[in-house]
Amino acid sequence: MQSPAFKYLRPLLPLLFLFCAAASAQTDAQRTYKVLGITVDGNATTDPSTIILKSGLLVGKEIVVPGDQTQKAIAQLWSLNVFSNISIAIDRELPDGVFLKIVVEEYSRLERMAITGNEEFDEENIRGKVNLIKGQFLRPQNFDVARRRIISAYEEKGYLLAKVDFSIVPDTIGNNRAVLNVAIDEGPEVQVKSITFAGNERFTDGDLRGAMDETSEKTWWKFWSSAKFDRKKFLADSVSILNLYRENGYLDAEIVSDSIWYGESKEDMYIHMTVQEGKPSYVRNIIWKGNATYPDSVLNARLDIKPGSVFNAVRFDENLRQNKDQTDVASLYLDNGYLRFYAQDERLRVAPDSVDIVITINESNKYRIGHVTIKGNNKTQDKVIRRVLYTWPADYFSRGLIIRSIRELATINYFNPETIRPEPQMVNDSTVDLQYNVEERSSDTFNASVGYSGTFGATGAFGLTFNNFNISEPFAGGAGQVLNFEWQFGEASRFRVFSLSFTEPWFMDTPTSVGFSLYDQRQQYYFDLRNTGASLNLGRRLNWPDDFVRADWFLRFQRLSVVDGGTFYKSGDYSQVSLTQVLSRNSLDSPVFPSQGSRITLTTEISGGPLPGSVDYHKHELGFDWFTPLLRIGDQNRLTLYTGAEYGFIKGFNSDSYIPPIEYYYMGGNGLQVQTKPLRGYEDRAIGPRENDQVVNGTIYSRYVAELRFALTLNPMPVYVLAFAEAGNVWKSNRFLDPFDLKRSAGLGARLLIQGVGLIGFDYGYGFDDVEPRDGVADGWHFHFQFGRGF
Repeated sequence: MQSPAFKYLRPLLPLLFLFCAAASAQTDAQRTYKVLGITVDGNATTDPSTIILKSGLLVGKEIVVPGDQTQKAIAQLWSLNVFSNISIAIDRELPDGVFLKIVVEEYSRLERMAITGNEEFDEENIRGKVNLIKGQFLRPQNFDVARRRIISAYEEKGYLLAKVDFSIVPDTIGNNRAVLNVAIDEGPEVQVKSITFAGNERFTDGDLRGAMDETSEKTWWKFWSSAKFDRKKFLADSVSILNLYRENGYLDAEIVSDSIWYGESKEDMYIHMTVQEGKPSYVRNIIWKGNATYPDSVLNARLDIKPGSVFNAVRFDENLRQNKDQTDVASLYLDNGYLRFYAQDERLRVAPDSVDIVITINESNKYRIGHVTIKGNNKTQDKVIRRVLYTWPADYFSRGLIIRSIRELATINYFNPETIRPEPQMVNDSTVDLQYNVEERSSDTFNASVGYSGTFGATGAFGLTFNNFNISEPFAGGAGQVLNFEWQFGEASRFRVFSLSFTEPWFMDTPTSVGFSLYDQRQQYYFDLRNTGASLNLGRRLNWPDDFVRADWFLRFQRLSVVDGGTFYKSGDYSQVSLTQVLSRNSLDSPVFPSQGSRITLTTEISGGPLPGSVDYHKHELGFDWFTPLLRIGDQNRLTLYTGAEYGFIKGFNSDSYIPPIEYYYMGGNGLQVQTKPLRGYEDRAIGPRENDQVVNGTIYSRYVAELRFALTLNPMPVYVLAFAEAGNVWKSNRFLDPFDLKRSAGLGARLLIQGVGLIGFDYGYGFDDVEPRDGVADGWHFHFQFGRGF
């Protein structure tokens, strides 16, 4: 009688029989051998002993063939990454063992590279992307990486259909050396022919194309821009389109598809995008949770989103977390010690066209600053850095004050602004340490400025400026003092000024500057005079209306000796005592390439009048400069619009007051000459009132400028190009003042700042008005060169 278990196992017996038979066959196929010897075949340059050692096989040891030992040996040889094929076989079999043979096939080694078909890139550029050196093994994976690099470079240039093929040809020198042929088919340069949309009702195709910053259609009039297609920039532009919708309340808007195809010539690309707009959403309620420190009313004022308004999602995100003016909700907390502040928002659909916004605040603890340390300042003293910082131990943590400190470190110009980096370091749940990492760079310069005009000859200046000087340790520096020596020359060597000045910007470690200047001037053209003097200066940073404002005063003592005054000066000796006050506000973000902020300066000078001396006048100048960032690349503003305006006026206290001619105004050229205001596109000092068809001194001037500046690079050598438009004029007195009578010009230029030398620049400007010579036609093109002036 069969047991119940056998009844269920009976159907499995045939399978069990087959398994046992297979196992028996496998056991018969595997055999154990003793390794009597190992040889290598197929290796061209790799040492046989290295191959045997890497395989792990040993003579005298037993080996099972086939088995795990041979598989492991092959795997270890593959890890050398020098072979394209590997096998291990029994070469000879004897009664007491076997001889093994390791058969390999090596990759070829690079002898040289041959590149064909490249026109857009030179050979060195292609070689750099292939990144292979002579003698290196030519592996397939190297070609895949190199192909991606080359194709990516061509795509950035607009060659989207470029192809790259690699082939290996044995070299005639043998020894497994080969020539790598890199064949490039660049294909046509592809440009976007059209961008069309479907599904858009709220915005036109033009509106959506306008939201795309980097991808645009090819048009004949956009000569300054390219219509190349870049996949990464296209994806960023897709986000910009959605942001346009979200700014107008379309929270559900999405791009459901995009299609790209080429024209028959393969030079034109067509883009079609389908959008799904949805319906606009309106804010019904704004609900705050978790806010114990600030009431809802304060947070709503910062958020600046009103119930009942269209929900601007982009503005909401900025005003909640960080906007450019730092008036957002997060800044309110982060500027008052709440370092671990966090806000989570939830948008609840309460109707097809309405949302409730629930914002949950996590305030956490309030943090104070523990230690403030500085790292990387090899020359500049710690106290010079600390005095411009706005973050102090025991103060509450403030993101805004950290940002302000970074700006101040950049404006003193002792460090590379791109590498100034603060690092908060948590100490405990109420204290955070701050470390400012800086990279020292030289701010001492050899100053030089050179200009030339057909009328006056060479003009300019030569000098040395130590911007981070230390009078107690002259060869060490690092105290932030300024020492300057300058020699000015001009008018075909008939004008020269020697001057020496010193300034301590933080007297007694307070924001008070003190200094002095000594100078001696000799001028010999149309007249012969000598001017010797000295000045003392005192300045102070103010806190009203904010701490960007400062006041400076200059007291000047001067003696003027006129040997031959010609038609300008009266012969004789004159003494002068003058007091100058300068009120200024400067919020520029950089002294090298300002990209945002403003600068306002009001200068008032009194000479004579209530002061002693035979020179008698009052002089007033007002200047405005604005910098507006237009384009940011990475973390830097690269495209900036600079606009400026300045005005000046001089007048004697009495009708018979004596005013030295050098104090009057002239205009034209690059502005390097004394008391000459720049107006590019015209000859030096060609603009102003005239007597007997000659330009004479003016008492009133105005000047306006607009420049579009683009920084090609900012580190380590700042270089930017510009396009400018200017207008200005000089008048004899207010009786002749016509504020609309302006001489106009426009042109192009470039600037290069070399550390230790200064700025080198040129402008090529076109004067639209007839100034000099007065022949009834526009003055036309003029070239202006400058060397040493600041940005």
